[in-house]
Amino acid sequence: MDFSKLSARERLIAEQAVETLRALDKAADDAPYGQGLASMEACIHDRGFGLLRTIMASTASAQPEAQKKGSVSGLVPAAGTRSSRRVSHGQS
Repeated sequence: MDFSKLSARERLIAEQAVETLRALDKAADDAPYGQGLASMEACIHDRGFGLLRTIMASTASAQPEAQKKGSVSGLVPAAGTRSSRRVSHGQS
C-alpha cells in the first residue's frame, strides 16, 4: 500500500488505527500478570469500537445517497420468537 496516495479521510482513519494499536500495546504491557487478555479486551471496548464508529460515520457521510434513504428508526416485528418470560423445565 502506498501511504502517500491516501486521501485525507483515509489518512485520518489510518492515524486513528495506529493510535488504537498503540493503546492496545500499552494495555498489554501494563496489564497485571494473568490479566493481559482482559486488559486488551477493555482497551478494544474503549478505543476499538470508537474507531469502528468513526469509520462507519466517515463512510456514511461520504455517501450522499446514504442520507436520502429516509428514516432508519422504526419498529421491526420479530417473527416466530419465543417469549423470554416462559420458564423451561428441561432436564440437565
